[in-house]
Parts: sequence; C-alpha cells; structure tokens
Amino acid sequence: MNSDELSSLVQQRHAAALELVELGHAQLAAVQSGRMNELMQLLSQKQKPLGVLSELSKRLHTAIGDDPETRQWASREMRSECRAQHEATETMLMELMKIESDCEQQLTKNRGEIEEQIRRSDGAKQANRSYAQSAQSMSTRGSSLDLSSQ
Repeated sequence: MNSDELSSLVQQRHAAALELVELGHAQLAAVQSGRMNELMQLLSQKQKPLGVLSELSKRLHTAIGDDPETRQWASREMRSECRAQHEATETMLMELMKIESDCEQQLTKNRGEIEEQIRRSDGAKQANRSYAQSAQSMSTRGSSLDLSSQ
C-alpha cells in the first residue's frame, strides 16, 4: 500500500473514531439521565460509523505485512502526522471502549433501581389491597360501633 492511500485510510478511520466518541459521550449522557428514546436513536446513529470503522480497519490491516521502510513518503512530516493520527485514533478507540463500559454499568445500575421501585410499588399495592379487603369485610359483616351512652 502506498503512503498516500495509507494516509487517506488513517484520516478516514480517525474521522470515524472521532464521530463515534462524540456519539458515545451523548450516549452516556442519555443513559445517565434515563432518556431511553434518545439512547435508542444514538445507538442507531452509531451503526454507520461503526461499519465504516470496521471496513477501514480491514483495509488498513492489509498494510501490516508491508515493510514500512520501503514505503515512500512525500516528507518526514507527512509520515509523522500519519503515525500521530493513527496513535490518536487508537487512543480514541480505547476511550470509546471505556464509554461503552460506563454505559453498561449505568444501565445495569438503572435496571436494579427500577427493579427495586417495582418491588416497593408491588408491596404498596398489596398492602392497599389487603387494607381495602379488610375494610370491605368489616362493612359487609354488619358490625357497628355503639357510641350511645346509657
């Protein structure tokens, strides 16, 4: 793979990773604030850049077998910029993995909190039903309290 093609692929991959990190931050904010509709939209939006990233990574993988010393670069600066951009992309991908992990942990926590709220709500409903049944059975038995004085 020549240096121009390699540089172009690295730039495109960098752009896809940047888009994914931005969407990831929005995803985490949506998860933390319980905005599930927004979360679903963001997950949908991530599909395209994930596909692009995967395709570019496959194409770049073919360059692994090339001897980097035989690749002709227009300048040392271009080679250094390409390397720096590649390293920045790898850092962003690590950040993206951290964001995904944080989202998963927050969703698990949210699920646990919702389960606890449901348990409490079910307990309150059961107590209300028991109280209502008790009050109803008292009124249907015909029992009354005599408050007259003798």
